[in-house]
Amino acid sequence: MWVFEKDFDCLNTHFMVFGTAFCVVLLSIILLMISLMVSQKCRFEKDKLTSFECGFDSMSSSRMPFSLRFFLLALLFMVFDLEMILLFPYVFSVASVKIKMGVVSKIWSFVFLVVLIVGLFHELNEGTLDWNKD
Repeated sequence: MWVFEKDFDCLNTHFMVFGTAFCVVLLSIILLMISLMVSQKCRFEKDKLTSFECGFDSMSSSRMPFSLRFFLLALLFMVFDLEMILLFPYVFSVASVKIKMGVVSKIWSFVFLVVLIVGLFHELNEGTLDWNKD
């Protein structure tokens, strides 16, 4: 084995990595340029930016205020719904198949439930779930 063969393999590997990266960047730029040349140019006029209501001027503004309380409740619903989605397969797999749960598995399932319950109590304490509070 020649002394330079080892260096040649290393150089070949670096050439492959940088060559691939260069090809990816070049292809990305080419595709971006093609999409810019082919795409239609859009002009934003005042009429295009206003809301359209059956040919008449709008009766009210299309920009209505959004309730932050509703957003927080929807976000909480998504978080707790995701946790339930993660919990159901675990419960059904333990209940339907005779799996011997180890100590570590029991600890992790308990920690998961504790985090879920602590989060729920925190949101109750903060008043996020109370609709009568102004």
